[in-house]
Amino acid sequence: MDFQGLGECIRGRDFISRLPDDILVQILSCLETKDAVKTCVLSSRWKNLWTFVYNLHFDYNYPNFVNFENFVDFVHRVLSLCQCKDIQDFRLCCSVDDDNEVSHVSQWLCFAVERKVHKLNISIAAYDTVWRFARLPQSILTCNTLVELCMLSDFVFHIPDSTTCFPSLKLLYINLTYQDYDRLQKLFRCCPVLEDLSICGELVEAPLTFDIMMPTLKRLTICLDMDLDLDFFEGVPLHKFVVTASNLEYLIIQDELLVNFVVNGRPLLNEVSLDVGVDISLIKDCPDFHEFEVSHDEANRIMKLLRGVNYTKILSLTTNTMNSLNLGFDDNMPTFPNLIRLEMCIEARFGWNLLPYFLNRSSNLEVLILEMDYSQAYSAEEFVEFESESVPSCLRLHVKKIVIRNIMGNIDQLYVISYMLKNSEVLEEFSVDIANAKLKEILQILILLFPRGSVACEVKFL
Repeated sequence: MDFQGLGECIRGRDFISRLPDDILVQILSCLETKDAVKTCVLSSRWKNLWTFVYNLHFDYNYPNFVNFENFVDFVHRVLSLCQCKDIQDFRLCCSVDDDNEVSHVSQWLCFAVERKVHKLNISIAAYDTVWRFARLPQSILTCNTLVELCMLSDFVFHIPDSTTCFPSLKLLYINLTYQDYDRLQKLFRCCPVLEDLSICGELVEAPLTFDIMMPTLKRLTICLDMDLDLDFFEGVPLHKFVVTASNLEYLIIQDELLVNFVVNGRPLLNEVSLDVGVDISLIKDCPDFHEFEVSHDEANRIMKLLRGVNYTKILSLTTNTMNSLNLGFDDNMPTFPNLIRLEMCIEARFGWNLLPYFLNRSSNLEVLILEMDYSQAYSAEEFVEFESESVPSCLRLHVKKIVIRNIMGNIDQLYVISYMLKNSEVLEEFSVDIANAKLKEILQILILLFPRGSVACEVKFL
């Protein structure tokens, strides 16, 4: 390395201009395209450097363009001067109001596919008096370089019957709101190497069954939102997701609608995160709310879902999920033979009802994290104290770490803490977060006095 030359360029405060062109192109490719183009005025050397960038990001709102025509002119100019033949990341975000503007979007997407795009991220708000959808080029179906496709808005594209498409696609993100159901079903069947699938949006159509059968799938994320524009709440929907993915490793479901999920084949999952159940706070102001109550059968959908994912190593359950499980519980908890980490909420309505069942059915559990939740009102009729006929084997043999967050110092909470400390024989760390500021010091002293079943256990206060 020429340290003398390096020192000279640092003293001259022109270090960046001494870098080779390929390094400068890498730097420019990390910028928003509009910012990269601005560097052409720096010097004659910089005039055309931006034309070699391999990431193209076009965002109508960054910074705000005067109007759509100005945005179109900018995108056309950049694409006409672009010298990169192998685009790594092409992002497009804008709004269109007529068919002419939609046609520009289709042209830009064709350009990306022709330049062997690797990652394509598109978000087009296409609306006027009627919804208008941009059409994806048919060539995208056979693009050998495309590995990531994020469709943050709805698009039109034709998938022929019995055709394998997207030969190299590993990651797919789909917005559900106005997508064509038949097209989605074809899409779920025609991606031969897909590993990561995300499905997000609102389900506004008649009851549908989504059949996701992908043997190569490793990660599945489903996020379903409630339509808050409705003037009334129609109750739990009849939509259904059927997942058949033998190699699935990660499953994340966030669902405010209590949709029916079925996981076939009991895959050997690494991690499952469930935030499933009707969020009462979202519908309490609806006119028909006082007539709404989740039925036992509807709530039992979550228990059926648990049976399909019971071989997971890590399980996370939110307040909504626990509420639904309690409503649908029939002493029908599955076993979790591979579970080593459990995170769950203990909500004020049903209390400790399900914790003993999880502990007794998770024989290899090593980490237990409990979050106290007070979003629902305490119910004397429904609240259940912690009870277990015998000490769960996981506490005696395997649990090494316990975390309990947001405690107020209630009698039932202190009993559970004392029980865990006394009966966890290999426990190494016990952490407590006390939310009651007035009693914090007293509670800390009291907890430190509880007997411990493990001599190696260290009590920490968060």
